[in-house]
Amino acid sequence: MTLRVLFIEPFYGGSHRAFADGLRDHSRHEIVLLTLPEAEWRRRMRRGAQELAPAALALDGHFDAIVATDMLDLTTFLALTRRRFAHTPVLFYLHENQFTYPRIRGTKLNSWFGAMNYLSAAAADRVAFNSDYHRTDFLTALRTLDAGPNNWLLPSQVDLIEAQSSVLPIGVELGWLDELHPEGSEPKHENRDPLVVWNARWEFDKAPDVFARALIRLHAEGVAFDVAIAGDPGPNPHPAMHELRAALGERVLQFGLLPTRSDYGRLLWRSDVVVSTARHEFFGVGMVEALYADCFPVAPAAHNYPALVPSGLHTSCLWHDEDELAELLRVALRGNRPGAEELRASAARFAWDVVAPRWDRALEALAAREQ
Repeated sequence: MTLRVLFIEPFYGGSHRAFADGLRDHSRHEIVLLTLPEAEWRRRMRRGAQELAPAALALDGHFDAIVATDMLDLTTFLALTRRRFAHTPVLFYLHENQFTYPRIRGTKLNSWFGAMNYLSAAAADRVAFNSDYHRTDFLTALRTLDAGPNNWLLPSQVDLIEAQSSVLPIGVELGWLDELHPEGSEPKHENRDPLVVWNARWEFDKAPDVFARALIRLHAEGVAFDVAIAGDPGPNPHPAMHELRAALGERVLQFGLLPTRSDYGRLLWRSDVVVSTARHEFFGVGMVEALYADCFPVAPAAHNYPALVPSGLHTSCLWHDEDELAELLRVALRGNRPGAEELRASAARFAWDVVAPRWDRALEALAAREQ
């Protein structure tokens, strides 16, 4: 039986949009998207449920289940739509969470948004996370908060969220990279210096200052490499990227977003090493894309990166401090980049043809709760 599932995304942009579209396109069930355009995230979280509830009530036809992402205040949405969806089973899906998302130094946790995630998870029939790291991270944050003074959580509610939670990874479109594969070309590393690619945002949570310091250090040592700084600068780009460009000069072959996805894909295939210095990573779509395009990763030994990199390559790829980051980069840029096939296979685990069946089974189990 084909299910009809309402997928609610108040922040329909970037990786959130890519995932929603991918699930709609690859699921064997009918996925109906109810969205708001990408905008300032706080406004979306505060108002999204109020704005989407009337649209949900106006939709035609029956829905067997609802999937709502972490940008939705699910409790408010369900209260405003109870006359229609009171008995429709709901899965709450967390791309990220507002308890452990990095904050600019000197700022405090805004408990409103954390409480919104917690209560939304409590209101759902099922809770799913995009990685096992994220599931553990979120539940640990709840238990840490519960152990503090004047907390507002119920331990029994945290236990229930844990019991009703699972991991459902993001599906990543990878076929378009296959189409851009440079068949018959020379190996990446021949006849030129290795190319380092940065394909993340340029903002504080991705720590581009750490990336810049490492590359400037290696450049001063005389290590030969070029660098492509791609990714979205975002509304608050870190000045370290401009400092890096000034320090490396002609070694910076790309600076800023590329015009098309195809241009970005061709850049990944030309690149030899992909670097992350992120202060958090709940999943890592950009890293998956780079691994699939045969880039060797140098990333933190934290967050979700150990799950993306095969365990046998952790000591070659994952760093614990800035000195180790520089050393792993130094070794990789001098030609020691093992495990290309393993890394590509690790990325292929998240292709939609692998992930979509897992989502379909989860949706079928969710819908069965209505019976």
